[in-house]
Amino acid sequence: MSEAPRKRWRWLTLAEIVGVAALVISALTLWNNVSSRKDSQIERAEEAARQEAAASAEAHVAQLVTLVGTPGNSGRTLQLSDANHRIERIEVQFPPSLKVPAKDGVLDTRIDSDRIAAPLLKLTDGGADAIQGRLPVRIDSQYWDGDVQREDSAIYELVFATEGHLIGGRTLKLQGVTLKQRKPGAQSDARLESLWAAERRRLGLPQTK
Repeated sequence: MSEAPRKRWRWLTLAEIVGVAALVISALTLWNNVSSRKDSQIERAEEAARQEAAASAEAHVAQLVTLVGTPGNSGRTLQLSDANHRIERIEVQFPPSLKVPAKDGVLDTRIDSDRIAAPLLKLTDGGADAIQGRLPVRIDSQYWDGDVQREDSAIYELVFATEGHLIGGRTLKLQGVTLKQRKPGAQSDARLESLWAAERRRLGLPQTK
């Protein structure tokens, strides 16, 4: 019987080693380029999503009303306005325990101190003549945002100050409004009472009078 031919092994030549190495490097380079392109596409998609979210948030904020109050007539009145929208109508509701009727005005966005002066001066009587307090109120407003009529509801704090006089007793002045909470919902009366009770405690006033 003839012997089976032996397998012969040989060392790779330098040229062959270089060729294999070049092939491996080319494959790794190709994989890296594909991976980099995918990463770049993902980054661009994420950046586009962030920009879209930011633009959407900016547009939403631009639609909202944030009222500011400008005192007039030495604090006897407070004119409500928004820098970006013309307010057509407002309704101002006060804490029920104060027993102050709501203010409802079309094209009249002014709050008069006379509306709240009597109950607040009575409540603060017997203490310091000069105090600064924050009365929580719910303000519903109607306004135009471009061609779209919108409505907004929020709780604001009506900032007031009392002063004592040698003649004429104590007076109350309105100083401004600060936004407290957006969209108070159906439980706004309870929320107003809770905030007002906390403010009375802060001022050291009786809970009922």
